[in-house]
Amino acid sequence: MNDPYYNFCLEEIRFYTEKINEIINEGLKDPKAYYEESKSEWKKIYQMIPFMYYMNQVEKEGDKTITPSPSLP
Repeated sequence: MNDPYYNFCLEEIRFYTEKINEIINEGLKDPKAYYEESKSEWKKIYQMIPFMYYMNQVEKEGDKTITPSPSLP
């Protein structure tokens, strides 16, 4: 189907189904280890947020065209 909204929903279903299977197959074997690993991964992601924000701002600044200011007489 070519409906991007429908396709998005299908991708979301696929992503969360895989996540549920991961939790069932890996997380329930050793819940504490799974918890610690998940917590560690999210900590890394949280630490990247300021850098991602900074890069976004730099990119926005690069997109602006620099217009020369009028010269003073």
